[in-house]
Amino acid sequence: MSEAGWAERKVEKICAQPLYLGHGEWPVGQCEAVRLLLAEHRRAVRVVTREIERVKKDQYTYHSEERCLILGSLETVLKALQKGRT
Repeated sequence: MSEAGWAERKVEKICAQPLYLGHGEWPVGQCEAVRLLLAEHRRAVRVVTREIERVKKDQYTYHSEERCLILGSLETVLKALQKGRT
């Protein structure tokens, strides 16, 4: 998992503007925003990791060349997520 500092920096940039959730326009504090952002990041890492495992175990859907290309792309995405980049 990547450092949490990148999420805090992104939230601090936006904190000058009011943050709202939903249709009720309820303000969200900085700590809550960081928590939500980190939760989404962890979810994205889990989704990509599960997809990598699914493609590795699937022996019938992809040819070996296709599997290598797909795995390479997914691993590139996972590395970018783990470095905190988009």
